[in-house]
Amino acid sequence: MYKKGLVRLLNIIIFIAVLFLLYMILYPNYKDIQRENKIVDVKTNMYTLKVAAENFAAFNEGKYPLKFSEFKKYVDNEALINPYTLAPMTEEEIIDHIYSDPVAFEDDEPDGINAKLKGEAGAIFYSTYRSPGDSTFVIHYCFVGISAKGEAISFLDPGQKKHIFILYD
Repeated sequence: MYKKGLVRLLNIIIFIAVLFLLYMILYPNYKDIQRENKIVDVKTNMYTLKVAAENFAAFNEGKYPLKFSEFKKYVDNEALINPYTLAPMTEEEIIDHIYSDPVAFEDDEPDGINAKLKGEAGAIFYSTYRSPGDSTFVIHYCFVGISAKGEAISFLDPGQKKHIFILYD
């Protein structure tokens, strides 16, 4: 009788140890997957906005919009959900920004101009470079998404070099 109770106790301890081991292995991966999914959702919002900006250009003689309010009618508000708040994105979460450097729109360096953009988690910067002679004419545009840390979304290339994720024309 004594041995039977000891074996049962050992079985319970082994079962609990296996559950704890599974928890220790799977939970960190689960958290990483959740974090990455939110970043992918911000990127999806960026692609949606890029399509809307291109649609605006298609219907306006090839001219890109100066600010988000000009092309928001090409965006389905239900499609843009901030993954960090789980609410539809507001106009304040899509931030207009103007470049003064003609090549800044494609700067994906971790210490470049796009890396310095900061905002609320899930926000997206719509950055434009306007013609020096005509400030109503957009030459280039770029979208930069903001991560949970309030910084521009970044990634590592196959050579383990860090880059800022940007979408530009």
